[in-house]
Amino acid sequence: MQDQQNIIYTGLNELLTLEYMQNYNQSIVIDANNCHINAESIVDFGAGIGTLSEIFRNKFNKDTICIEIDETNINYLKQRNFIFLNNIENLKESVDLVFSSNVLEHIEDDYAILTLIRKKLKNNGRIFLYLPAKMILWSKLDEVVGHYRRYEISKLKKLVQKAGFKIIKINYSDSLGFLLALIWRFLNKFNKYSLPSKKSLIFYDRFIFPFSRIIDNIGFKYLIGKNIILVAKKDI
Repeated sequence: MQDQQNIIYTGLNELLTLEYMQNYNQSIVIDANNCHINAESIVDFGAGIGTLSEIFRNKFNKDTICIEIDETNINYLKQRNFIFLNNIENLKESVDLVFSSNVLEHIEDDYAILTLIRKKLKNNGRIFLYLPAKMILWSKLDEVVGHYRRYEISKLKKLVQKAGFKIIKINYSDSLGFLLALIWRFLNKFNKYSLPSKKSLIFYDRFIFPFSRIIDNIGFKYLIGKNIILVAKKDI
């Protein structure tokens, strides 16, 4: 069970630390952009402090609409001059692309959110999801940061299709990360807190993750990974 101190630490502090993972963050944005390269209207669902939206802006010259409910995070979005809403229902116009990274697992009723996202997409609109994979990797870290689940590909397919989407592609990501996460799970099985240090995350991002991307691209992304990438379009 989380107390207020844990929530603060694993919320803002985690987001600030993750900003140092430049290769990891850029890979997510590149994949999201490539799934709908002509998208003009883009929503960052669960934008946090705008880490990925800032990469979209700087790398692809595309501004996003950020959906975020946390007031502390919203202050960061204001400082970074992002358009933001606290509820996707408040979107006045349909959009080309909704991307979401490591967010759906924090929401108890993920089906309801997916159906709502579908309503806000244009007829040719797409959704890009980056999600934690495999319940076998479930650890105290998932509990501390407030996850309801890690996803299995078979169940995710059914969930997304039920919500009214046609899947374009679905595969794992970060195949080496799966092995390291499994090791981390067992090493920290009895620790009260199991958040990796900033130094370890930076080391992983600079020296391991790029190699993991190479391993993914030679075919391992169809076998195993720490995360799942899903691209789907609105089924009409």
